[in-house]
Amino acid sequence: MQVLAYRVAAQGLAARDRALAEVAASFGVQDSPPGAALTAMAARSPEAGRLEAALASRELVAVPNPRTAVAILPAADVATYLTALRPPDERALETVLLRAAPGDFEAAREHAVAAVGEALDGRVLNRDALHEELRRRLPAELLPWCPGCQSHHARRGLLTVAALAGRLCVAGREGRQPAYARADQWTALEPVEPRAAQEEFVRRFLHHLGPSDHRGLAAWAGIAASHGEQLLATVEDELERVDGGYLLASDVPAFENPPEARGVRLLGPGDPLLVARDREHVILDEAVRKRLWRPVGSPGLVLAGGRPAGIWRARKQGRRLAFDVEWLGDPADVSEEAERLAALRGLSYDA
Repeated sequence: MQVLAYRVAAQGLAARDRALAEVAASFGVQDSPPGAALTAMAARSPEAGRLEAALASRELVAVPNPRTAVAILPAADVATYLTALRPPDERALETVLLRAAPGDFEAAREHAVAAVGEALDGRVLNRDALHEELRRRLPAELLPWCPGCQSHHARRGLLTVAALAGRLCVAGREGRQPAYARADQWTALEPVEPRAAQEEFVRRFLHHLGPSDHRGLAAWAGIAASHGEQLLATVEDELERVDGGYLLASDVPAFENPPEARGVRLLGPGDPLLVARDREHVILDEAVRKRLWRPVGSPGLVLAGGRPAGIWRARKQGRRLAFDVEWLGDPADVSEEAERLAALRGLSYDA
């Protein structure tokens, strides 16, 4: 459990004392499923109640990423994040496009970047309005029929490559739909030297989710394995082989002697600790892993003293939030954490 103890400490789960921007600077906070970012912040920061205001003030920025999730990032780090993730070749581009384009992937990227950039130039559009604009700007082969929506629309991969080019970010909500803006107009995207961005991206991944390798990096980021290999190589002279993977040499002392974690944390689905693909470091029992990581509707994990203690779900009942826990061993007192999480959602805890 050494890897888990290190990651718990590196991610701020051993002591809830980090600022929102520091948590987001891990590059691991996502708001997918919706609400995941608030739960993740609640487990790591006493400032979790400021999340909505930080997004509204653009201190933090929400950006779609190749993992088909919405990443929550400090505004100052958006350019680094996007630059590092841009596909360097056709194989990497095909992976990010997620079968959103037939044939000429580079042409599809160019169409998507131009069309999304024009559609969002100087304005904010909800999801339906953006797709309506894209139907007028994209060629027919990039607008397949969607039986569920009963319309032709651009698939997620095209929006992702536009986001990586700085042409798309999430700008709040309009009713039940996400609203979108141009990232390069929503926040300052200062030019970043690609190699420096790639190095920093890998450092943050390994610091928070190491030890790992290029396959773990690629799976976590939603990119091609070859892209992950190229990224990892940018910091090869900073790495040390640890526990079957790689860790930044500067982090080895912390790995060998992580601080003791105290208290209980409620980690929701999509939590930064749970998005790494080497899940055996979190849960040893394969049957339990299958219950925790489900294709749809995953539950959350209770950590007690930095160790997995139970699987939880929340149920909203009017203005109250009830928690159901399946304990994996000795039960822990989750009432304080449950009250905190319920309050952040504007609800009361139903004990």
